[in-house]
Amino acid sequence: MTNSTSLPTPDEARRLLADADATGRQATSTASWPAVAVLLALGSTLSLGTLAMGLTSGTNYLIAMLALVVWIAVIITFQLAFLRSHKNGFGRRWGLYLGVIFAVYLVAMLVVSTSQGEALLASSLLALALLALSVGAATYEAKAARR
Repeated sequence: MTNSTSLPTPDEARRLLADADATGRQATSTASWPAVAVLLALGSTLSLGTLAMGLTSGTNYLIAMLALVVWIAVIITFQLAFLRSHKNGFGRRWGLYLGVIFAVYLVAMLVVSTSQGEALLASSLLALALLALSVGAATYEAKAARR
């Protein structure tokens, strides 16, 4: 065994750097899939919950709200379980996605909380907006994962 270390040739160094770059891209892209799942789950839950609460009143409204809270807790638990891969997959985009989705959701909650089941058009449009935002963000992340 020798203690001498030899430096790689320029061609070997380029190959090693290309291998390291490919490994880094693959690790980051596969880390995005839990983020895509969370975005889709969040979007469907918020969209359907908003629609259900906008179309109901009284006890039915409370049941829809409780179901929404339970599913949001499930999604957050999933996200926390895969927090490291979310950090790798999302980076700075995570805050932007959540900020925009929850800004629209805040407007939706203001509308449905005062509608008493009467704001069909507004509830439907806000539910559609939540769905479109989350599917758009998930699509972007899924395409980024394929690169």
